[in-house]
Amino acid sequence: MAAGLCRRHRTLLSLFIATTLLMPAGYATADIDETGEQLSRLRADINAIQSRLNAREKERDILQRDLRDIDLQISASDIKAAQLKRERSALKQTLQTLEAEGLSLHADQEARVQLIEQSIQHLWAMQQGGGLRVWLGDQTPEDIARHMTYLQILVEDQQDAINLYEQGLRDIEQNIQRSQGTQAQLAAQEEAARSATEVLAAQRTSRQRTLQAINAQVSTDEQQLAKLEADQQRLNQLFEELVSVTPAPIPATVPFAERKGALVMPVSGAPSNRFGARRNADIRWQGWLIPAEEGAAIRAVHAGQVIYADWLRGQGLLIVIDHQDGWLTLYAQNHSLMRAVGESVTAGEVIAKAGASGGQEMTGLYFEIRQQGQPVDPAEWIRR
Repeated sequence: MAAGLCRRHRTLLSLFIATTLLMPAGYATADIDETGEQLSRLRADINAIQSRLNAREKERDILQRDLRDIDLQISASDIKAAQLKRERSALKQTLQTLEAEGLSLHADQEARVQLIEQSIQHLWAMQQGGGLRVWLGDQTPEDIARHMTYLQILVEDQQDAINLYEQGLRDIEQNIQRSQGTQAQLAAQEEAARSATEVLAAQRTSRQRTLQAINAQVSTDEQQLAKLEADQQRLNQLFEELVSVTPAPIPATVPFAERKGALVMPVSGAPSNRFGARRNADIRWQGWLIPAEEGAAIRAVHAGQVIYADWLRGQGLLIVIDHQDGWLTLYAQNHSLMRAVGESVTAGEVIAKAGASGGQEMTGLYFEIRQQGQPVDPAEWIRR
């Protein structure tokens, strides 16, 4: 745009000089000051427009970086919240086990107490004259002493057992208290992670609105075309780099080329565009834009290996899967990524969550299939 203004500026200047040379000398002399002022104003307008465009572009770059950071933080926060939830669920199982052990120990203790009560009743009966004679009969004093000693040992053993069970109960109670404390701490951390995600989502919404306002200010056809071409060039360059990388072997499966028309849909929904249709005057769609709710499951359409999982300008949080023999699939503008580079995935496995990262206006998934770096029509490969 600035180059066009400069060309117009040079054309106007040439016309002005030619016109001035054809004028009588008097007119040229009289208008020289006015023309100089016009030139100054024209140059000032050009400089102002260029400065404004430069300032807006810098502001847009800053917002894009902010969006990248926020998208990555939201993804990490979601993963952390899911991990805390799993830990809290496991701890809940531990608490149930401890509580069951405590109930069992309580029952054992009740049985021990009953034995002691019976022993005490026997001792009391022996201390009464009649009861002692009935129980001992004609036994000698030595027999009586031996039985008394036996009963005393029995009572002491039962008391020792009760002491051990009481200690066990105290230990279990302490474990339960510690587990409950840990559970409360995990719940607080989980809530903090959710709150952080909400704050980040609000920040992202604010920055997206600001970015949309800036885009509206600079969204001439020429600027929009340049942005789309730059995004497409970055994506093509990424695919060229990924195609040149030899990934580690993945588990044996049906070759991608033999699954034409049978691949699973990457997300529930219908594409909002056709492959190859015009996005604007000079850019065509190279894949599908599929509207979906934020957080909807994004699934791998075929088994493969993750070779890219990061934020890319114009695409947001992006994951690319290699299916061997030059076949790649792309899943862009995700809310969060669930798989990392180097991990193997199976057909239908959840690899990401739908979103609008990268400053996209529509929530959902942008999906492409490429063969040797060239985009192909998903409609020929996806079973719908």
